[in-house]
Amino acid sequence: MSQASRDELLTYLADLVEHLERFAVTVLPPDDGDHVTLGQEADGSLVIDVGARLPVSRRSEHVDLTIFERWRPMRPDQWELLEYAYELLDHSEDYRRALHRHDVDAFVRAYGRATHEHCEATMGVVVCGHYAGIPVEDAFDGFERLYGVWLAGERPDCTVLTCLS
Repeated sequence: MSQASRDELLTYLADLVEHLERFAVTVLPPDDGDHVTLGQEADGSLVIDVGARLPVSRRSEHVDLTIFERWRPMRPDQWELLEYAYELLDHSEDYRRALHRHDVDAFVRAYGRATHEHCEATMGVVVCGHYAGIPVEDAFDGFERLYGVWLAGERPDCTVLTCLS
């Protein structure tokens, strides 16, 4: 989904939360709020900002997942997906994986593409600043890709990715 009305985005967000909960993921409202809501910025952009904790045993360190999308207004009651950031931080295994689309003009000028990924086999150790990324269809796709990385139960092999910078 690359364009949507406000009602469609509200339904999309509700469906996303329900989908995450089916995987026993704990959904965390942004900014320690009480509810997950569709945010709005001063320029009229709508924002989906969902934090989540993946299901781990009590003795394990937490695994954090962030789903962020910014939708810019195109015309009355119509928004277009402008950017996204889906990130997984596994504190127990000490790695980071992320799927991003932001700063599109700059990335297209520099790399000829709008999407990129981050991969830190050891969190905080950046071997490559940006890897070539396969576009993410939507938040469901972003979640499922990252959840699959986590389900593998081992650190990702960043060497199989194509380094951009």
